[in-house]
Amino acid sequence: MSSCDFHLHSHPDKILFRHLSNVGNKSISTSREKILSLEKFGIDENTFSKIAFLIGTCHDFGKGTKYFQRYLFEIDPAIQRGLKNKKEYHHGLISAIFTYYILEKYVNSLNNGNSLRFIPTIGYLIVKRHHGNLKDAEDEILELVNEDTLEVIDLQIKSLEISELKTVYEKLLDGYDISFDIDTFCNEYRSIAGEILKNRRKFAKLLKEEQFTGYYLITLILYSILINSDKIDASSIDVFSEIDISSELVDKYKVEKGFQSNESTINKVRNEIYKEVTESIEKLDLDNKIYSISVPTGSGKTLTSLSFALKLKARLREEKRIKAKIIYSLPFLSIIDQNYDVFEDVFKTVEKANPTEDVLLKHHHLADIFYKTQEDEEFEGLKSLFLIEGWNSEIIVTTFVQFFHTIVSNKNRSLRKFHTIANSIVILDEVQSIPHKYWLLLKQLISGFAEYFNTYFIFVTATQPLIFDPEKKEIIELVNNKDKYFREFDRVKLEINLNPMNLNEFKEIIESEVRENPEKDFLFVLNTIKSSLEIFKHLKDLKLENNSYYYLSTNIVPKVRLSKIKEIKEKSEKRKIIVSTQLIEAGVDIDVDIVYRDFATIDSINQVSGRCNRNSSKSSRGQVNIVVLKDERKEFHRYIYSSFLIDKTKEVLKEFPSEIYEADLLLLNNNYFRKVKDTSSEDESKELLSYINELKFKALTSDFRLIDDKAGYEKIDVFVELDVEAVEIWKEYILIKSLKNPLEKKERFLAIRKKFNEYIISVSKKDFSCEEPEDLNIGYIPFKQIKHYYDPETGFVFELKPSMMCD
Repeated sequence: MSSCDFHLHSHPDKILFRHLSNVGNKSISTSREKILSLEKFGIDENTFSKIAFLIGTCHDFGKGTKYFQRYLFEIDPAIQRGLKNKKEYHHGLISAIFTYYILEKYVNSLNNGNSLRFIPTIGYLIVKRHHGNLKDAEDEILELVNEDTLEVIDLQIKSLEISELKTVYEKLLDGYDISFDIDTFCNEYRSIAGEILKNRRKFAKLLKEEQFTGYYLITLILYSILINSDKIDASSIDVFSEIDISSELVDKYKVEKGFQSNESTINKVRNEIYKEVTESIEKLDLDNKIYSISVPTGSGKTLTSLSFALKLKARLREEKRIKAKIIYSLPFLSIIDQNYDVFEDVFKTVEKANPTEDVLLKHHHLADIFYKTQEDEEFEGLKSLFLIEGWNSEIIVTTFVQFFHTIVSNKNRSLRKFHTIANSIVILDEVQSIPHKYWLLLKQLISGFAEYFNTYFIFVTATQPLIFDPEKKEIIELVNNKDKYFREFDRVKLEINLNPMNLNEFKEIIESEVRENPEKDFLFVLNTIKSSLEIFKHLKDLKLENNSYYYLSTNIVPKVRLSKIKEIKEKSEKRKIIVSTQLIEAGVDIDVDIVYRDFATIDSINQVSGRCNRNSSKSSRGQVNIVVLKDERKEFHRYIYSSFLIDKTKEVLKEFPSEIYEADLLLLNNNYFRKVKDTSSEDESKELLSYINELKFKALTSDFRLIDDKAGYEKIDVFVELDVEAVEIWKEYILIKSLKNPLEKKERFLAIRKKFNEYIISVSKKDFSCEEPEDLNIGYIPFKQIKHYYDPETGFVFELKPSMMCD
């Protein structure tokens, strides 16, 4: 039977044989692109690719039933939806049992098959959920206890197109020395299901006793390769091109921009750091895969880390055959665009052209949904989103949430890109923002990626947390002279006042300061939105001349927030007075003379210090004042930060005088993180690690939250119809929501998603008195009511008159 004689389909326009062949071949080619170190599993590169291939060819076996074929070609959408809800029309479970059967045959054919005894079960778990999210392994297997489930399989087995499936698999598995028989499978599938069930206890015991993160990693990389290959073939969208990025790209950029010839003190230090880090690549031992660039804020770490990564990428390709992507991950949206713009400028300056998305990609919810290749292929809408979410690029700039909720996840959509992290160079910028309760968890996962998947990590920060201990050589510091650099950066003086004061007392202090220093720019960083609003109103009410006032918080729609940050960074004849919550801290490249910061943890204090006299351009040291503000109930920092971290901060600060200089910051930071490391509880990480090691995917994802809302209030996303553009976007959104075709809905929404999200704020439901539009699951502030609910300067209005209601 030739392939043109096949009649079973996987999709309306695709023959099942062709789909299985394509997915198998894409899986094997993807796995062969990776240089992995899986000796601990008893798996060499050839065996790994064969396992990936077999999973790919077996994953849709269950589409060979008459039930599925009827569902596929049902022309009445209502009837088709009804069929989709009936279990006999599903194909995941029967395909999973068949995958187990084939993988067991393959493993038994190998001499070292015993070391791979867990692979058939992992294949079962992967295939069972290839169209959904992963669930806890034990629950997935226990489903086979249910007699009703087995009776559904009975019906499916009887409806299989046996003759064609025999030919399909004889062709697909030709050359794989596997003794299998479709008839035997159909006769013995219940006993095979019984074997999977019986092995459950052994498998669960193995996972529980060994507590080995490797099983989680190998499950997810195989799952990722499968679902990515499956989606690529189903969508017929695949982009691949060899793109060579010069390892000297940043070197050339610095020369063209004249950075090397700038002889200011701060630029001399930046150039020294750059030279030390980039020259270290020549003598680097590539068996070490976790590095640190720990330097003062404002010392050019963005360009330094990119240049180092490009040079490491070139060495890995030459010496290890590793084709490494560069993944640059940051904690906050406010600095992603800033750093992306720097990278883009490097390419534009040196290459004299804008980089296409297959070279440089930005991935977060406010980014454009557009993808262009160097071959001038252009993609929009769902096709573009597909390529963006697959991280089909040489350099990806993304958020911590995107990155960490990929390596700690059960979500199909997130895990599709999991395999791209293998063999990558991952730059984690501002890494101090990772909650300490997850240090042990992420240490284990990052170590696993480094050891088994040859992934290289670069931790970049001024305040290096002790996730990895440099004294134990767990992390290699690329800056040997960091003590010297911190001494040379004599830009700020910190004054610490730990005596609590209320907002009225604070207002008197700052009023006096801003009046006495009319030429100096001020930044006030508060811990809560409500306290920041009160301070902003007080400063505005002073009516000082020649001042520009800026208020920043998540209370303001992203479009306006990013515009304000851009304006703040521009030079102006007017004195700037900025009031913000902590969103201003990490990496936002602004430069002021005097900072007041409501009390926070050491890493936050250090970060806000980096906004003061950042470029050493002031005539004297910048002044950072740390105060403790309170309301009638408690200090404001207690609403935001954990008591444990606050107590450690106070302990460390008591070891220093009330005046602290920049040269002291390195010791201050080191002492703080050592205390956190030595005395913090690892219970939460240990519990999550047990979920990982025992493949409890659902439990893991429900408990892991990189961004933790300490207040615990239920929140609602609110669309603010702020201007004429927002009015048109909302009209389009309502129209889209009324569409019946789900694909058309998605496509149309993607066209407006970026602009739509620019008008979204997230507020506590208890503070939002507007009615939610019916069935939209989103709050809405209409244009004609904007003056009641949204202030153009300070954003969402919390305190409304009881009579004010939305139309």
